Amino acid sequence: MVVSEIIVGLTDYGLTLECALFAVMLLTIKGGRREIRGFFVIFFLSLAMTSLTGGTYHLFFSASSSMPADVLWKATVLALGAVAFAAWSIGACLLLAQSVKGLVVKAALVEFLVYSAYVVAVDDHFWVAIANYLPSVIFLGAAFAVRFRRLSATPILIGLLGLGVTVAAAAIQRSGLSLHPTYFNHNATYHLVQAIGLFMIFRAAIFFSRKPLQEAGS
Repeated sequence: MVVSEIIVGLTDYGLTLECALFAVMLLTIKGGRREIRGFFVIFFLSLAMTSLTGGTYHLFFSASSSMPADVLWKATVLALGAVAFAAWSIGACLLLAQSVKGLVVKAALVEFLVYSAYVVAVDDHFWVAIANYLPSVIFLGAAFAVRFRRLSATPILIGLLGLGVTVAAAAIQRSGLSLHPTYFNHNATYHLVQAIGLFMIFRAAIFFSRKPLQEAGS
């Protein structure tokens, strides 16, 4: 196994631990907004699953065309679809009235199911996951921006910037930019930048999960 794949796998496992910790910390919050907290938990747990399966793929199956390798990779791409579903749902909770919010969440769930079928049956390339994820990030970013304009709360601004960092991380992954071509390639660099962005988003997640309805949402 090449050194770069080992480092990519280990950085993936680091992301798994980070996102799992964020999800557990959110679950310990009492009161506040249970619904939005639940979607943030789905967001981070889905990312943890993405990193866990992706890391296992890179460490043990990156040069394999076996069925376990295919299952692990598809699971990785599918979990990213769940992240997009959570992002749409969080944005809907922050921006929309109850009746409209429910429709958006249901539409996001249907989209996730269609996406899953496409990944399993047609195309499971990573760019498909990124293309599916990007619109939800833009929507969530708009929701953060609106809330920041109304509340001027620093954690919201940090979360908004964190979303930008995750987009930059995806651009790094696609462009092939790396800190070192062998020891820290573009995938490992992507994971490092992603970890920073996710911590920033977590700051906003804590804020929105703790605040009562009239302070943090519509």
